[in-house]
Amino acid sequence: MKEEKCRVVENININEKYYLMKLKTTTIAKDCRPGNFVMVAVSTTFDPLLKRPFGIFKSEPPYIYLYYEVVGKGSELMSRLKENDNLAVLGPLGNSFPVFRSENILLIAGGRGIVPIYFAAENYAAGNTLFLIYGAKSAGDLNLLDRIDSLPLKKTYLYSENGSTGKKGLVTGDVREIIIDNHINITFSCGPDAMFKSLNQELAGLAVENYASLEALMGCGFGICYSCAVKTRLGGYKKVCSDGPVFKLEDIEW
Repeated sequence: MKEEKCRVVENININEKYYLMKLKTTTIAKDCRPGNFVMVAVSTTFDPLLKRPFGIFKSEPPYIYLYYEVVGKGSELMSRLKENDNLAVLGPLGNSFPVFRSENILLIAGGRGIVPIYFAAENYAAGNTLFLIYGAKSAGDLNLLDRIDSLPLKKTYLYSENGSTGKKGLVTGDVREIIIDNHINITFSCGPDAMFKSLNQELAGLAVENYASLEALMGCGFGICYSCAVKTRLGGYKKVCSDGPVFKLEDIEW
């Protein structure tokens, strides 16, 4: 974990509210693993005071890519940054998805949850057979499909809640059938808590190992402030930033 001054190479507006930022780092990129995140100081002033967490979409040393949605003041300030602007970035932080070989892995992404899922797909495709479920509220929230098409995936299933692209419905709607039909034995997932809750119910009773990369609001990113604590099924709490963000899906109290 290091804090670096990183240079903005690109900050591409994908559509109305989504951006893909390319940052040049000194050492962060070479240490990144799927599931890791960074804390970004989105302003050079004290407003906002705290850094913001962003998952790492791709690492291509010396570059990292951050895919983000403009949802508040911090991300709105991020969207204004131009080529050659500088950002203070702390990372890489958190744990990563476990390494597997010769497995049938189902990747499940809800909305912005595509971030660690895409990174995992790039890193695990060579030694495994990968399938992807990717869904969002509408076609405008289902982005980066050109990049996803370039991945060596066995099959991709697209969903939108309003039916504007892919199959109408939720990403969890056909997950049991997809797992059984494709002999899946590992799942990696990332998305909103409601998706995880439904996924946990759908996967119950299946002989599958399930790993979830959680999203959470964070104040520090390395376990000091406890703002990202989640309740576990065995009692007690875990911190998404330092104990995760990757957990076994069944270990969290949904």
